[in-house]
Amino acid sequence: MTPDELDKLIAGNVRAARARHRMRQEDLADELDWTRSVVGSLEAGTRRVTLADAVALCGALKMNLRELLEGAPEDALRTLGLD
Repeated sequence: MTPDELDKLIAGNVRAARARHRMRQEDLADELDWTRSVVGSLEAGTRRVTLADAVALCGALKMNLRELLEGAPEDALRTLGLD
């Protein structure tokens, strides 16, 4: 899985989790102390997600790292110790 593919995968999982929590992009941005445009670019898959971003997103969306990476290949999850 390429970095760009991983960004798109995370983007979709963030969008879905935000929708489940009935949050607007603005709500998530406020929770994270980010701008709405940062959340928008992350959800568009055009912003690279850092480890610090992943930790913040998991906390704000009440999910774990495995859920954030749902759909990633098993070998990638194993590499991260998430098997």
